[in-house]
Amino acid sequence: MTAPAIKDSPEGSGPQYDGLRVTREEYLALPEDGYLYDMIDGVLHVTPSPFFDHSRANGRFYRLLMDFVDAQDNPPGEACQDVDVFLPDGNPDVLRPDVSFILAENAGIIKGHIHGVPDLVCECLSRRTATRDLGVKAERYLANGVREYWIIDPRDQSIQVWYNRDNESWEKHSGERLESRLLPGFVIEVAGFWG
Repeated sequence: MTAPAIKDSPEGSGPQYDGLRVTREEYLALPEDGYLYDMIDGVLHVTPSPFFDHSRANGRFYRLLMDFVDAQDNPPGEACQDVDVFLPDGNPDVLRPDVSFILAENAGIIKGHIHGVPDLVCECLSRRTATRDLGVKAERYLANGVREYWIIDPRDQSIQVWYNRDNESWEKHSGERLESRLLPGFVIEVAGFWG
C-alpha cells in the first residue's frame, strides 16, 4: 500500500485531506490534522467546525440521551459523539455521525471505533452537511439497519425522527413531541429543546 498524496499545506493551516481519495486502511493510517471527515465513495469530505447553534443542539441531544440512559437501573446501551462508524455492507466508506447509540446486546461492535451498525444515530444539520446527511448517509444508515435516525436542524429549530422500515424506507415523524421506539420513555419535547 502506498501512502496517499497529502495536500502540501503548513501544519494547522486547514484540512489536509479534504477531497483526498483513500482506502479505509489508508484513512486509518492518516496522521491527525485536527479536522473531522466522512468518507463517501472513497473520498474524504471535511466536516466543518460547527457554528454555536449546531454545537449547542448536538450537545443537548447527547445530554438528553445520556441523562435517559444513566437514569435506567440497567443502562440499555452506550452513546458517543463523533466516532467513526465502519458499516458492514462491504462499502469501504467511513461515516461519522454526530451521535451514535449502541444497545448493550450489540456492544461487541465497539472496538475503538464502531465496527458495525449503531442502533440509533443523530445528525445535526448544517448548510454544508445537510445534503450529505439527508442523502447518501441516510441511505447507508437505512440499508445497513440503523433502527432510528434523529435529525436536528438548528436552522429552522426542527427535529425529526425516522424509523427504519425493513431496511427499505424511512418512516418519518416530526411534531412537538417525539418518542423513541428503540428506547421506550426517551422523549423530546421540541419546544423545550429549543427554549
